[in-house]
Amino acid sequence: MKLLIKNQLFSELDPEKLLSVLEKYGCYCKAYSDGSLLRSPASQERGAGLILSGRASVTTPNTAHAALLRYIEQSELYGIANLFSEEAYVSMVRAVGDCRVLHITESAIRYLMETEPRFLYRYLGFLSDRIRYLNRKIGYLTGGSAEQRLAIYLASLGGDTVRLQDSISSLSELLDIGRASLYRAFDQLTADGYIRKEGRSFTLLDREGMLRAYR
Repeated sequence: MKLLIKNQLFSELDPEKLLSVLEKYGCYCKAYSDGSLLRSPASQERGAGLILSGRASVTTPNTAHAALLRYIEQSELYGIANLFSEEAYVSMVRAVGDCRVLHITESAIRYLMETEPRFLYRYLGFLSDRIRYLNRKIGYLTGGSAEQRLAIYLASLGGDTVRLQDSISSLSELLDIGRASLYRAFDQLTADGYIRKEGRSFTLLDREGMLRAYR
């Protein structure tokens, strides 16, 4: 419950009432091993998941060239923006290391919306944040130098340690820049002291400074 109410959607709700709602509507916890699939376009589950421990990665659904979109950290949700829709889930969500998830049913979320105005307004705020996030994504996909696109992409992933899920070609396609330009952008960000590269893994050394330099 402490992890759940850390999330902005649930932060103003009474913990005892929230627990009774979760119990009534069949919410449950589940453990996943590294690389296990939490959600995909083939998933039939319509509820949301909240990360209790570990983290998860969100990638594009193309299994041959899966580009990393962002990380989901402890107390963060996935699946919430796809509720009340008949469309398939648009991304792949996988465990990064061992991961525990609280699965929250659509029925539980619907009940909270109908009985808790504070939750409803928080949900609307969450969707507004997702729209702004997507607008920022569009920004780095459609304009700016290779260094700018790469810097904003890395900063938007939600973690200080980033591991590419596939080859550099997938990221090159996602950012719509050539591979040679992408390699030069990595070298420039490294030379400027904003990232450290170790194989496919990257550590962000100064996220805010990098954004100030390349926005």
